[in-house]
Amino acid sequence: MSVISRQRPVSPGANGATTMLSSPSSAGRGPLLAVCGLCGGAGASTVAYLTALAAARRGSGAVLVADTGGPTAGISHYAGVRAPRSLTEAAGNVHAGLPTGELIATTADGLRVLATSPTLTQTCSREGMELLLEHARERYALTVIDCGTLAREADQIALASATHVVWVLPATAGAAIRGRQLLDAIAPHQSGREILVARHEPGDRRRALRELRDLARHRRALLILLPSVPELAPGNADAALEAAQVPLQAILGALVR
Repeated sequence: MSVISRQRPVSPGANGATTMLSSPSSAGRGPLLAVCGLCGGAGASTVAYLTALAAARRGSGAVLVADTGGPTAGISHYAGVRAPRSLTEAAGNVHAGLPTGELIATTADGLRVLATSPTLTQTCSREGMELLLEHARERYALTVIDCGTLAREADQIALASATHVVWVLPATAGAAIRGRQLLDAIAPHQSGREILVARHEPGDRRRALRELRDLARHRRALLILLPSVPELAPGNADAALEAAQVPLQAILGALVR
């Protein structure tokens, strides 16, 4: 299992921007992790951002975190930076043969961010999206996509392109039962490539754990329990990273399998 470095955090500062469609930095392809909530408010944006930030701070390669341009804009809020356009907007430009211009904002930690302010775009160019995601795999050591609750076409395209998937849900028996109903409508990824992240909730812990384990076995997924984490402040996630260090190590370790 990979270990997250406990290096001293870097304070947020001014952000830069780069063009995504430049030459890839290496010939290899990094994993593409889709983070999906099994219900509204499950914490997909939080898990996506913390996973990407933890990987970026390890310093083993450039890391990209993105969302598909939905109404919540959690990624740009947590990162404290905004890209000029969303992944969905950039995909439309690529499909139309238009220049993308500068796409990527960069935090002081070196985390690359492709996320902007809230948008209500519903349609997405599949061809453009798939091309951008393929390029991201060539360019970055890890790409993390916040797919929300898979309610939008862009989220579903990102899921279909992913090498690994994290399903996020509250750690309750009811959430596990409802989550199974949704997952039964979604074809499983390759065995060992799905991760079930259950966010701490008060209640009957024993029954919840039983249902969560059943769901993980049903999907042949790794089950990871996420403790309560402090609220993320824009550009400052140090306390949350510390609280979630062990589960984040487990997620990153699963990506190298």
